[in-house]
Amino acid sequence: MIFFDLGQTLIELSSLKSCMYNSLKKHLSYSPIDFNELMYKWGYETHRLFMKYREKNFIDTIEMQVLGLKNILREYEVNISNKLVHIIVKDVWQNFIKNNKLCPDAILVLNQLKKSGYKLGLITDSELNIVNSILQKHDLTDFFDVKVVSGKIKIYKPNPLLFSEAVNLAKCKPKEGVYVGDSEIDIKGAAEVGLITVIVSRSEIPDPGIGIRPDFRIGSLSELPELVSEINFGEE
Repeated sequence: MIFFDLGQTLIELSSLKSCMYNSLKKHLSYSPIDFNELMYKWGYETHRLFMKYREKNFIDTIEMQVLGLKNILREYEVNISNKLVHIIVKDVWQNFIKNNKLCPDAILVLNQLKKSGYKLGLITDSELNIVNSILQKHDLTDFFDVKVVSGKIKIYKPNPLLFSEAVNLAKCKPKEGVYVGDSEIDIKGAAEVGLITVIVSRSEIPDPGIGIRPDFRIGSLSELPELVSEINFGEE
């Protein structure tokens, strides 16, 4: 069984920045703000909040982004309604769903693995409706036998319960499964459960370096089929 992260592993996140910028400019055009600066500050603040709350009380990704934007607008002394903040965030995700792109090697690798007889799963931090919309956009839905999404079960990576749920749904032993992500946070919970871990080292977001070493590290997803063909699954 091979489990995948979604963002920056199968789906590029680069267009998210432009979606944030365009939504800010559309709804705050009256304000003398540098929207490029605001977009970057909003992104960093949302990431900070995620790092702070990911192992505490669950806040869904939409509300996390809403809270991040509110905090940054407060710094600029810009007062807008809670309704407008939600509209801005909703626009971001609607545009991202329309404009996101697959990582160049994603479809080829998924097809290769399926043809080789591997079952595939998805373990990702997001909202279920966003994940489903992205999968439908790229005709990826039928690739995955198992899908575990943080917004549905109300826990984030690296909580090992997210990975335990995926293993249980897949009806496999941890050492019979591989988890493929793009950061140490991605693989921490997978390693604690006992899954074989792989990092694809191409993330635009710096890895915080929490001291978790993957079993394998690859520079491109295209290296994965050969790698998994050489793994002795089930061995301790």
